[in-house]
Amino acid sequence: MQILSLMKLADIFTVGNLCSGILSILLAIDGHYDLSAALLFLAMVFDVLDGKIAGLLHQKNLFGKQIDSMSDLVSFGVAPALLYYAMSSPGILGIAVALFFVSCGMLRLARYNISEGSGFEGVPITVNGVLFPILFLLFSIFPDSLNYWPLVFLIQGFLMISTLKISRIF
Repeated sequence: MQILSLMKLADIFTVGNLCSGILSILLAIDGHYDLSAALLFLAMVFDVLDGKIAGLLHQKNLFGKQIDSMSDLVSFGVAPALLYYAMSSPGILGIAVALFFVSCGMLRLARYNISEGSGFEGVPITVNGVLFPILFLLFSIFPDSLNYWPLVFLIQGFLMISTLKISRIF
């Protein structure tokens, strides 16, 4: 089966999410932290739009669900962890916390992909597309706030893999 025959209009926005996440990573590596954080937010916008468009056009399917989760892991798991790493050069403990966060994001997305409910179990990884740009703005005003990012990674990691029942907002 050809990839293009599986793609729907909504999937173009999913690719936009992925590309925003990858660009966020590349810009963090190059030291453009402000643009990196902004692209996390843009990835979230693309993620909301892909879901809305898929629903409106009745294009929700298993292929779209899979590529959405893969994009979300990059944009809302790997990219925030790498932004933190590039900004702070953490020691082994900071790296372990970032790895925990990304792993929890992966586990949460895998659980979501096999669930059949209408709501969410655990905090959606997409929340990080808003949370970390806000934390970056806070960092811009209060640079010492970066010291608290590992705590946020730990809390978010546990919230993502929790059994909290969360209703859909978008």
